[in-house]
Amino acid sequence: MSRPVGSIFELGNAVLFDLDNTLIDRDQARDRFFSFLLATYFPRLEPGSFAWTDRMETLCALDQGGRGSKTAIYDYCCSDTPGMTRESFVELMRGRLASHASWSDGAESLLKCLRGRRHPLALVTNGSRSQRAKIEAIGASRYFDTVLISEEVGAAKPDPGIFRLAMSRLNASPGRSVFIGDSIEHDIAGARNVGMMTVYLNRSGEMGADESLCDLVVADLRELSDLVVALEA
Repeated sequence: MSRPVGSIFELGNAVLFDLDNTLIDRDQARDRFFSFLLATYFPRLEPGSFAWTDRMETLCALDQGGRGSKTAIYDYCCSDTPGMTRESFVELMRGRLASHASWSDGAESLLKCLRGRRHPLALVTNGSRSQRAKIEAIGASRYFDTVLISEEVGAAKPDPGIFRLAMSRLNASPGRSVFIGDSIEHDIAGARNVGMMTVYLNRSGEMGADESLCDLVVADLRELSDLVVALEA
């Protein structure tokens, strides 16, 4: 499915965003944290070696793009570390990921453009209250009319409740709202199920049948920013 960009981003339409690997480059922050873990707890490994790469790939597999178990990562690399408990490791990981947070390419320019066009904006993210540390680290909150974090509101994407709550806070209807995210399951299908338009951020370039749920597919936010800016031309 494909719709004209102008109909998706018609003036007045509400625009809702995912956070991790949409507005921020979580994979980059994750890799920096895992490199720190390997340097700290496996100091004999040479960066880039087969053994180092194998452990990095295992850590990434355990992380599952942020949806995996942090305690499983602890068990894999830190369970024998004196004074390091599962709880302290989880806090360490959350803090490090926040400190390494950075904008995805094109994200801030897109937000500035949408704010200039007076679109109501919301940020909707799954995760704990620690997501706010990431948001504040990059100064994202100033762009949004409302921020919803699943742990705080008691519903997580793709639960329709969190989408409806976001639209309610924006005083927006589903037919005049668009969700932008990188997960077909959590972002696109969830938003589509409540009647919203959807923009799928497909960085991998892999095509799938589930893209039939999408009104627009882009490779990155720079591409989307260029499309929205062109509406003013």
